[in-house]
Amino acid sequence: MRPLTEADLPRAAALSFLIGWNQVARDWALFLHEGEGQALDDGQEALAATAAVIRYGGDLAWISMVLVRPDMRRKGHATALMRWAVDTLSGTRCAALDATPAGREVYRRLGFRDLWGFARWSLPAPLPGGTGVRPVADSDWPALLALDAAAFGAPREALLRDFAARQPGAAFIAEDGSGFALARDGARGPQIGPVVARDDATARALLAAARNALPGAPVLDLPDARGEVAAWLAAHGATPQRHFTRMALGADTPGDPSMFAAVAGPEFG
Repeated sequence: MRPLTEADLPRAAALSFLIGWNQVARDWALFLHEGEGQALDDGQEALAATAAVIRYGGDLAWISMVLVRPDMRRKGHATALMRWAVDTLSGTRCAALDATPAGREVYRRLGFRDLWGFARWSLPAPLPGGTGVRPVADSDWPALLALDAAAFGAPREALLRDFAARQPGAAFIAEDGSGFALARDGARGPQIGPVVARDDATARALLAAARNALPGAPVLDLPDARGEVAAWLAAHGATPQRHFTRMALGADTPGDPSMFAAVAGPEFG
């Protein structure tokens, strides 16, 4: 294995697409710019295996993109990549990840513990619009970043500005300053998130504004605690696709997760 490089990004994106994920090369670039990665390269069109970490300040980091091409599985690569990630983040107060049901048991054996869950939803139909939200303006960024820092518990301005630049028409903020929604492009369709909202009415209005600004069938990752929002989404044609568990090694993740109406994604937290 060797460090992931800029030249690897197209083949890293080919690997995540092959496995059924939604990342594009620009998502992979964020790991290099804000963290680092490892790659197993056997010269094929898609990398053989990968892992990445991204740091948010000094106390929190995310483990992500532990992927192995189907023909290279059951050879110990995922275990070696997880060992690299955990060793790389040694001394970090909290190392976190978002696990699929299959991965959860593997990570528990490595010392990670469950924090809370969320589900990936597909939104094929427009949502009924709400009131009290408007497009994000440049002057809104200090308030937006403060809201995200309160929810997530760590700074990630570069990530949020990258998302907003990729889908500027789907960036909305509550007029009373109580929430915001961002989105980004994806290999299989747009993804909404993060969405921060202090109440469900604001969450619904922000989600509707973002979804209705996007083509196709966007996805979002909705915390299990937002049961009322889940029922509203289901009533308007949205469907859950898969479940994830947020897990941590070391301290719990900081911030107030009850503020999230959609997380940024399992690869970014």
